[in-house]
Amino acid sequence: MKKFLRIVCLVAAMLPLALSTPSAAQDSFFEERERQIEEKKREIEARQREQASLKRQALFAIEELNVTNAQIEEVDAALTEVNNWIAAAETRLRAVQLSQTAAQERVTAARDRDADLDEDIAAIQERLRNQVVDIYLDLVYEQNFLLQDGDPNRNARRQYYIEELGADAQVLIDRLRQTKDDQQIAVQQAEQAQIEIEQAQVEIEEALTDLAELRRAQQKLQEEWNRKRELLQARIDAEAQAQAEIEGEISGLERNIEEIEDEIERERERIRLEEERRKREAELARLAELERQRQADLALLAAQERIGQFDDIQIPAPPSFLNPVKGPLVSGYGNRVHPIFGTVRFHAGLDFAADMGAPIWAAASGTVIQVQTRGGYGDTVVIDHEGGWSTLYAHLSSYNVRVGDRVATGDVIGGIGSTGWSTGPHLHFEILYRGSPRDPANYLDL
Repeated sequence: MKKFLRIVCLVAAMLPLALSTPSAAQDSFFEERERQIEEKKREIEARQREQASLKRQALFAIEELNVTNAQIEEVDAALTEVNNWIAAAETRLRAVQLSQTAAQERVTAARDRDADLDEDIAAIQERLRNQVVDIYLDLVYEQNFLLQDGDPNRNARRQYYIEELGADAQVLIDRLRQTKDDQQIAVQQAEQAQIEIEQAQVEIEEALTDLAELRRAQQKLQEEWNRKRELLQARIDAEAQAQAEIEGEISGLERNIEEIEDEIERERERIRLEEERRKREAELARLAELERQRQADLALLAAQERIGQFDDIQIPAPPSFLNPVKGPLVSGYGNRVHPIFGTVRFHAGLDFAADMGAPIWAAASGTVIQVQTRGGYGDTVVIDHEGGWSTLYAHLSSYNVRVGDRVATGDVIGGIGSTGWSTGPHLHFEILYRGSPRDPANYLDL
């Protein structure tokens, strides 16, 4: 018994070694990999900041291009307005020229009329002189006639001639006055026409001045437009080249980021695989050591039982155990060739085949003392039945109980699975007394 306790203590002492942390070399390896990953992350962040800066520069260039295009539109609008002004000035100039032509025609007509009136006045004056001469001659003739003939009616004839001469003279005078009035009107019309001509000339000169100013303004705007157009074209070319360079830099940065991300992903994958390999090897080593110690303990216990070392120990009667699952027995208790490792090992329980997820029943009433994953056992439940007796259920796919639960015989505690070291869905079932396995076939109704 003392030797058995020493073996148990030895196993307990070796467990911390099997579960110890990785070596210093492994720590250094992972620290170096973590440092490399952090460096890659910082480099990626720097590239991303540079990429963001380049994108902002590209946006600024586009904004400048839009502003320049707006300036061109302003110049085009100004040129259009100047052209409209020039068209209006030319229309006005043509109207003034037409007015000038009409005024000149009126002046010419007034002058022609004035010349005609001068001729009429001269003719009237000539007729008036002739009539005066006729009156004078008539008077002389009448005096001579009266002296020679002694005509008693001479006074009457004299009065008649005087009246006739006066009437003719009055008609001539009226015509002369009317002619003078007409001539005065013609002169006034000529003067008015001359004034209109002068006003038209002033308007023409003003229109020509406005037109010259507008043309100068047009020339100035045209020069400004050309200058802005040249600056704009140069700016557009520069922005296009800068944009192409930025796009190239962004593409290069994106490729660099992809390369860095691929490198980081490969590094992470390598670290993950290395970590999994290390954990797997550590777990295998731990489980192998536990299995070795367990096999040694079982062999020692079997030998001690054979020589009767525990004959003085009174083992209480076990509870009545129910078959834990509905399915055929596929592997018995004792030594066998391990289905995974291919070596002869002690099998501490019975294996029952069943469908995946089939219910597993508590073999007897008791308290659940363990619900966890246990290496090669996979997902495992252990129930304490008091008096030192317990049962173990391994390779489960699901749990229906928690530690501390009280279960009755036949309660469903989980489902059939294939977790841990398993080649297919089945239940590994053990009956233990004070932690030592017993052959379940001796306690079940098979």
